[in-house]
Amino acid sequence: MGSFGENLRREREMRGITLEEISAATKISVRFLSSIENEDFSSLPGGIFNRGFVRAYARYLGLDEDPILEEYQLAAKARPEVDLSHFSPPKTHSYQERRSRRTLWAVLIAIGLLAIGISLWHSTHRTVEVPPLANNATPATNSQASQPQAAPATSSANPIGGGVQQVKTVPPGGVLAATSTTPPAAPKLPPVPDSDGKLVLQIATTERSWVAIDADGKSVMQGVMAANTVKTFEADTNFDVLTGNAQGVTLTLNGQTMKPLGREGEVKQVHLTWKSLQNQNPE
Repeated sequence: MGSFGENLRREREMRGITLEEISAATKISVRFLSSIENEDFSSLPGGIFNRGFVRAYARYLGLDEDPILEEYQLAAKARPEVDLSHFSPPKTHSYQERRSRRTLWAVLIAIGLLAIGISLWHSTHRTVEVPPLANNATPATNSQASQPQAAPATSSANPIGGGVQQVKTVPPGGVLAATSTTPPAAPKLPPVPDSDGKLVLQIATTERSWVAIDADGKSVMQGVMAANTVKTFEADTNFDVLTGNAQGVTLTLNGQTMKPLGREGEVKQVHLTWKSLQNQNPE
């Protein structure tokens, strides 16, 4: 008898099945499947997700799932699973890179607003020159000579963090007004279907986010959700949700919106049960 991972690999190769075939059917990445065969559990998300991966692997090969899970538990005790606080799913840019980009944009916008303010200040303090009067011209009164003609107002829009800031340039002597920016709103949720005694989870994204969902211990979704996307799932007793961008994900359970999960780029795992409907706070 070989090790847990060696036994799985041997069963797979005996059936002439590749990791890519299992990945296409189970939606589990080839990297995770390879880590299971190599018993590299530190590369996996951990906890219930690891057990779900092993169960799906065994089911696809036609193996008895319960003995395979027992073998996994023994192997996992010998090699502790990874702490989720150190797990980070793939993403396009790191948190530090995104924060640096936002800081750069804020500085550029501030410089632009300062330039507009200085221009307005000069325009309100410049001297109005009156051309020489012709022989037959009628002299203008002091009030007429000192009052400049009104200029049409202009406006410009600058994108700031998903919101829009309107900056208006008004005639000399006016004021510079700017509306406050607003964060991107979550997409509109569809009506909650008749729960019929089930837990109904709606997950909405305001930003691109990596998400994995387990319903009653079975993996029902794993992958990247684009911004402004809504997905709905059902379970009898519980959900487990793992995301790599806590700020970009909003959870609604049976029509009740859960509290915010966390910060941008933060890895977060939550457990939702019927009890979560009472305190509206994921465990």
